[in-house]
Amino acid sequence: MCGRFVQTPIRDAASPGFPQLVGDLLSLPASYNLAPTQRAAVLLDRGDGLQVQRLAWGLLPFWAKAKSLQGSTINARIETVATKPAFRSAFKARRCLIPMAGYYEWSVNPDDGKKDPWFIHAATPLWAAGLWEDSSKLLGDDNLGTFTVITGDSSGVSADIHDRMPVWLNPGQAEEWMKADADGAMAMLLASEPPAMEAYRVSRAVNTPRNNTEQLLEAVA
Repeated sequence: MCGRFVQTPIRDAASPGFPQLVGDLLSLPASYNLAPTQRAAVLLDRGDGLQVQRLAWGLLPFWAKAKSLQGSTINARIETVATKPAFRSAFKARRCLIPMAGYYEWSVNPDDGKKDPWFIHAATPLWAAGLWEDSSKLLGDDNLGTFTVITGDSSGVSADIHDRMPVWLNPGQAEEWMKADADGAMAMLLASEPPAMEAYRVSRAVNTPRNNTEQLLEAVA
């Protein structure tokens, strides 16, 4: 799964093919320990072109009766995203990309049995495939909606730490990803090739969501 991730300003936003979003991506608020239910920047299209909006992490479909559902909808498995009731409507029509500077996964320390977080990242920003829903009456009046991160089998360095990871897309695929029909979107997910990534162990301070400073990205021995 993907349970925490990092967002920082994207300083070369024109390179991924979003010249119209340079200002928005450059002004992304830095967050070094984004946790479920918190708001994060999401790239989506509401019908009038690509835009960046801050949505709450944990997708709430229109029929949701309680916001506690967010605890089980932060990730959507590629194997069931097209059929699971919580996700199938959004998969047909409301897809997005979530920019990440990296994300965290955990391994169990053999010495004390506690969980050690690892920061997994690439040389350039990562773009996770996701789904979004419109504003929810279960959240505050100022909410713009909710989102989920699509996950699949891990590969590369991530596979040494956890068996799942986000499905990564090329930012140049953004418009195609959002406009494709369901079959075309699934084909894009299945053809995804993750970039080369690196991983190193970081402080257990990551385990507490209220800790959110750049120092969390420092490697520990």
